[in-house]
Amino acid sequence: GRYKATPFTNGLAATNAVAIGGAFLQGHVLKVGCMENGQISWDNAPILGTFGSFNAAGLGTVTYNDQGELVDAAMGHLDKHIVHIKFNNGVQLEVMRWSNHINLRITMAPRSGQDGHCGNFNGNAGDDTTDAIRARIGIGVP
Repeated sequence: GRYKATPFTNGLAATNAVAIGGAFLQGHVLKVGCMENGQISWDNAPILGTFGSFNAAGLGTVTYNDQGELVDAAMGHLDKHIVHIKFNNGVQLEVMRWSNHINLRITMAPRSGQDGHCGNFNGNAGDDTTDAIRARIGIGVP
C-alpha cells in the first residue's frame, strides 16, 4: 500500500493506493488509488474510468460500482465508489475509493508463508504488531 497524509488526518498517514501483484498474477499488476489523484490501472494502463467490469487476463475480474458494505460506516453518507476484485485463486478484495484515501477489505484463506502489513494470519494477534512485522519482513512489502 501507499500511505499519505490527508487534509483530515492532521499529518498522519492514510492508505492512498494499493498495488496487487506477484506470481499468482503472472507478472501483471493491478493498482487502485483514491478518487482525487489516483486511478484504477492494469499494468500501468488506466482501466474502469467509470463503473463497469474488466477481465484481468483470465486471472479474475475487477468490477467497479456503487454497491457493497463499507469498512468504515462513518463514510456511509458519501457516494460509494467500490472496486470488487475476485481472482480465480480465491483472493478477493474490496477497495472503497474516497476523495483522498482508500479503505480495503481482503478475503482469502491462509497461505503457507503468508506475511505482510496485515500480519501473518496465524491466529496470534500478538505477533502482528508493527515492530514484529518489521522484524520479520522489513519496512517494505515482500
